[in-house]
Amino acid sequence: MNAYNNAGPGMAWFRRAPLTMQGKRMPSIPDIEKQLDSLQNWLLVSNKKNVLRGLEKLLANNERVLDVLDGLYRGIKISGSRDIAGVLFVTDRRLFFVTSELSRTQFEELAFGEIRGIAYERAFSSIIVTMKLRASVVTFKTFDNVTAVSRFIERINAGGGRPPAREESTLRILNEISDTMKTLAEIDRSMAAGVEEAAPSPAEGAVDEKSLALLFHEAKKLKESFTGLLAQITDPEFKSGIVSDLLILSSLCVGPERKPSPAELMFISLVLLPLNPDDSDRAQKLADEIFAGDEFPPGRAADLLAFRESIAGLVRKLKPGVDLESFSLRTMTAAENLDREKGTGLADRAGSALYTFAQYLMKADGSLDTEEEERLKQIYRLINRGTAVTSAAVAVKEAEQEETLEQVMEKINALVGMEKIKEQIATLVNLIKVQKEREERKLPATPLSLHAVFYGPPGTGKTTIARMLGRVYRALGLLKKGQLVETDRAGLVAGYVGQTAINVDNVVQKALDGVLFIDEAYALVPDDIGGRDFGQEAINIILKRMEDYRDRLVVIVAGYTDEMDRFIKSNPGLRSRFSRYFYFDHYRPEELMRIFDSFCVNAKFTVRDDARKAMLALLTALYGRRDRAFGNGRLVRNIFERVVERQANRLAGVTPLTDELLCTIEAGDVPGEKDI
Repeated sequence: MNAYNNAGPGMAWFRRAPLTMQGKRMPSIPDIEKQLDSLQNWLLVSNKKNVLRGLEKLLANNERVLDVLDGLYRGIKISGSRDIAGVLFVTDRRLFFVTSELSRTQFEELAFGEIRGIAYERAFSSIIVTMKLRASVVTFKTFDNVTAVSRFIERINAGGGRPPAREESTLRILNEISDTMKTLAEIDRSMAAGVEEAAPSPAEGAVDEKSLALLFHEAKKLKESFTGLLAQITDPEFKSGIVSDLLILSSLCVGPERKPSPAELMFISLVLLPLNPDDSDRAQKLADEIFAGDEFPPGRAADLLAFRESIAGLVRKLKPGVDLESFSLRTMTAAENLDREKGTGLADRAGSALYTFAQYLMKADGSLDTEEEERLKQIYRLINRGTAVTSAAVAVKEAEQEETLEQVMEKINALVGMEKIKEQIATLVNLIKVQKEREERKLPATPLSLHAVFYGPPGTGKTTIARMLGRVYRALGLLKKGQLVETDRAGLVAGYVGQTAINVDNVVQKALDGVLFIDEAYALVPDDIGGRDFGQEAINIILKRMEDYRDRLVVIVAGYTDEMDRFIKSNPGLRSRFSRYFYFDHYRPEELMRIFDSFCVNAKFTVRDDARKAMLALLTALYGRRDRAFGNGRLVRNIFERVVERQANRLAGVTPLTDELLCTIEAGDVPGEKDI
């Protein structure tokens, strides 16, 4: 194990003495050369021999070099404020730089746990890699290609196999969370027994009706955001990680010298309740009842107050000792890891949800002072510490997965339903091809606008098609990367002057050379057009960036039909820049059935004929009474999860369990219409 990772917080991370392993033989120069044989162009500096001798002293027995980059290094000790030529090595234990300037071999070691973030940018003839450490920044300029650099960064991200070390105080806090979350179950049992002693009197804990309505509305949106994350990150520890992070953020928002206000505690409770940390039936029922409609049900206020008081105790306990420099949010770490593995783009969504929570918590009591603005900035930096690296990694991953136009179109045509959408995309592709042919023949070409409006009910594949369009544009040579960056009002709009512009520009930079997808874009338009709203500021900045980056950015806005119509008509700039409209209709019952079948195939379930008939009947009935909020694909996913739960209950008392039993869906596993 790397010596750094066994060190306490006070141990220096920089070492000049060679790392040795007591009683074991150190690798020889032939051993090292054998390791490096597979690495191309591993050294361009002149004194290769001295560098090898330095490695001989530095490497521990069985330590393996994974990758190298040569170039100019600006570190902490050996280079100071100047660039020095040498080689950057990443092993299965650590990262270090070696130089032999003036025939004198020197090295500087960086532990994996010390690196807080890595990013790179292209210069004129080089690539500059920037590594953020706890209290400093290290840069390395290389003349290698992007592929080599991205591979090297991936090695660093995966090399240690360990997250950054947490300070003892932070570990203590997380342990406290684990212990104190058990009190939620006690509160839940008290509510079930009709005991309400924990709840304060209305006078003590009152939140005015208007404020409660606003807090409830925002909490419901966050509920959907976190539910979506939980559906994609199935690690059982992930939910507890979200709860822990929200409590930590609550502590940071409230501040070290103040008790949470009634409104702040109400908002924290509203957000945490659907997450149900203890998975208790009573808490789940309370959450279902509270969030069933579009308004907060007055009859459930007393129960929520009891829950709120348990949250108050947790927030007060969390205040001491949070070290933001060493702390990493578990939600972001999980999302970033999945992004690196699969290119999912979840980190942006997770960061947006967490920052939205912090914003509205700060504004819950109706005010936002200078001190709170500074805390928000701190929280923003904490949340986005690693997302630039992740986004870059995702972009590289997607760029490596080059697809032909035929391959992308085949995937689009394989999607369930959406026949009119498929026809529109085929027509658009033909138009682009003809225009490119005219350009090549020096004939006048009609200017093309690729920005689009997606409108229709939820769960109909708008995000999927937006992602596919990015790949189409990349295959046609219109976009360099074609990645999708998804956001909404919460990810763009801030609560105070100046921050909205920063948020928008951050999102736009991530989306450059790809597609920016703005869901529920109509939320950016204020109810009172003449009033001051930061959503209007976001629109104006987006319009400006669409012009600034007209050859590098495609913007797709999405939402309900009527709302999107009002959104486009609200601003002449929007009407002029969005000329392509795609309508996403509800899936028909047979199409919903195909979606259900796909879930079953992916999970290796076999659906019996009687279960298939029951499922089609259920989907037909639900389709028949659909409204604009009909969930379509999302509804089918929820039903599939309910089916799996019912099958588990059916098999609970069955012994022995065979593979066939575990993988078979029967009619009794299909819920009734009243159960949905």
